[in-house]
Formats: sequence, structure tokens, C-alpha cells
Amino acid sequence: MTLHSPKRATISEVARLAGVSIGTVSNVLNGKGRFSETTRRRVLWAASELQFAPNALIRALQSGRTNTIGVFTWRVYLGGSRDVSLDMLRGISRGLSEHSLDALLYARHPHEGEVEAAYFMDGRVDGVILAPGGLNRAGVDALAASGLMGVLLYQRYVPGRLASVRIDNASGIAAAVDHLVRLGHRRIAFVSPLYSDDFHERYEAYCNALEAHGIVPDRRLAATSVTEHGPDLEHAVLALIQREHPATAILAGNDGLALRTLEILANRGVSVPGDVSVVGFDDAPDAATARLTTIRQPAEELGFQAAVLMKRLLEGRNGADCHMVLPVHFVPRETTGPPAYV
Repeated sequence: MTLHSPKRATISEVARLAGVSIGTVSNVLNGKGRFSETTRRRVLWAASELQFAPNALIRALQSGRTNTIGVFTWRVYLGGSRDVSLDMLRGISRGLSEHSLDALLYARHPHEGEVEAAYFMDGRVDGVILAPGGLNRAGVDALAASGLMGVLLYQRYVPGRLASVRIDNASGIAAAVDHLVRLGHRRIAFVSPLYSDDFHERYEAYCNALEAHGIVPDRRLAATSVTEHGPDLEHAVLALIQREHPATAILAGNDGLALRTLEILANRGVSVPGDVSVVGFDDAPDAATARLTTIRQPAEELGFQAAVLMKRLLEGRNGADCHMVLPVHFVPRETTGPPAYV
């Protein structure tokens, strides 16, 4: 016995049933051209009756919703072992899936030139989840004014219509500095770029935590123009440990920087934590392998909550009521110890 798939309806049959031209059917289903609301409904009814288009497409055309959320994040490096991008994306995917929403992952990297708010306004998505650096402040304002739903990640500047999910950077950095001071460290360096709100918050928290212990922050112990890749980080780290009064501990803005710092020190024969202690931030997968003392952030939970807030926005909630700050946890491991010298 041979089973035959039902014959698929043609666009001509849809046009005939709807009483319009083939071109009008095409325009309605693709959201192009000019046509009346009555014509649009007739075409959608005919397409549904004949099962010409997927039901999801017809529902989207009827409701004006795509049920798709744009996700604009850092470039996801192969393996994602030195950052938490994959954890965050896993959380976003799980959260959107639980609310019957799909994701469109934008490929452009936030720091590869300016991105305008209009970039997200082409009708492909109902809202966007934005990682740091996706838009400058003017762009964030433009997004808020556009009416498109948005959830900002790791950002403290959030206009009223937009939602946000952040982490408690201050408590994490304070815990790390407390740990180092208890071990006897006084010359604690900070190594990180400052191109995002998160990095700024961590630097401010570092200065505040030092002051809380009666230590005056020394700008010469802060390298804030470095990147994980390239020679600038190596130059900065070597300068910190080769000063007349060298740093005895280095607090990095994230685990990628901390892990690269460990490599630089190992290549120079510098003992960790014997000569210098190192602390990261994130608790990325490679941090545990390297036994790196770090601050664990709930990246997957952050992504999941971003999806939850997006659903609330789509249901009509005000962005001003959709803000979350998630806790972090200090994780002491083997890269910190008492200083070799005071």
C-alpha cells in the first residue's frame, strides 16, 4: 500500500478562494504592498482553509507578532570556556522556549562599529535582548523611544520603557577584596577594560572596597586600557609586578583576563600564589580547571530571567516594573594566598 501526502495548495488556489490576485496573496503573506484590512483577512482565511502557509505564519500575520525575540550578545567564541556567553544563551533559549517564543541571534559583534536602534526595527522580531555595548546611550534612548520591547543585560543605564537584568558586582568585588586583605595583601591591582557598565561597576567597587579597609586606591595599580588578547595585557601585568613596590595580588575584570594573566605569569616563572595572587570574575568553565579564585555569576539564570521579563513586556507590563539584580558568590580556590612580602 502506498501512502500519498496530501496535495499542497497552490497560491493560485488561495487567490481564487479569496477572490483576489496572486500578487495580492503574495503581498499579504509577505507583509508588503498596499491592501485593505478586509482583503488581508480574506487572504489569511483562504490560506488557513487550504493549509497553504504554516499556521505559525498565519497566526503571526493575524496578530502582528512574530513570536521571535532578537538576541544581540558578545561574539560566542568556540567552546565558550573562558566566558559565560554560552551559559547566558542557554538560559535565554530555555526561558524563551518555556514561553513558546523563538530567538533570532544577531551575528554582528557589539563592538564592530556603531549599531543603530533602527537595526532592530525591520519587523523580524517582537523585542530584543541586548548585551553590554550593543547600543551606546543615545542608541538605548532611541530604542526606548521606538516602542520596541527590550531587555538590557548587565547595564545600569536603563530608560523607563526597557527592562533589565544585572548582577550584584559590588558585593562580589567587596568579597574578593575582603579575602585578599584578610590574607595580608595591601597592594591589590585591578586589571580590566572599562568599555561596559559592568566593568565600570567592578572598578568602582574595587576602589570602594579598598577604602573600606583604609587602603587608598593607587591609580598606578589600575590597568584599565587592556584587552584579553594582544600585548597590552602582558605589558600591564609585567609592569605591575616589576614596580619598586610591586602588586602582590591582581584582581581581573573577568575570568578571561585572569586566565590570560596566569599564563603570562607562568611564562615568566612567577609563582601563583607564591609571588602574586590572582582573582577573576564569572566562574567560566576554565576557571575551575585552572583552580582560579573567582566570583561566580549566575549567567544561565540571568539569561532565563531576561526571557521571563521579555514575556512580561509582551503581555503589557511596564518596563519600569521589570528590573532584576541577581546575587553573585565568591569562590576561593588555589590562586590566592598570603603575600610573599608586605
